[in-house]
Amino acid sequence: MKPLYADFIKVARSIIEINYNNESFGCPELCNALYMSRSHVHRKLTAELNLSTSEFIKQIRLEKAKELLTQTSHTINEIAYKVGYSDANYFSRSFSKIYGIPPSQCRQVLPI
Repeated sequence: MKPLYADFIKVARSIIEINYNNESFGCPELCNALYMSRSHVHRKLTAELNLSTSEFIKQIRLEKAKELLTQTSHTINEIAYKVGYSDANYFSRSFSKIYGIPPSQCRQVLPI
């Protein structure tokens, strides 16, 4: 990681981690918290991680979901809501797309 972007990524990640459970937290809120324009944030994330701002937020939410799936006994619906998804079906599709298995199988592969 380029030193110039290292701090930016850390700060952006920490802001998202604080707000991951807020379903209304998205690109505009991240940009406001970083005091940067949407295009500037997008350029930095794309240059360093090859992810759009919304993909970066989604990735962090799904990482937290995977952690909750493997470390708690919460239902998949509860976990979806805890990581900022209002639609559990959309959460499951997003999780499957990123990890290649549905959330239910993630729990079976990596039991609590």
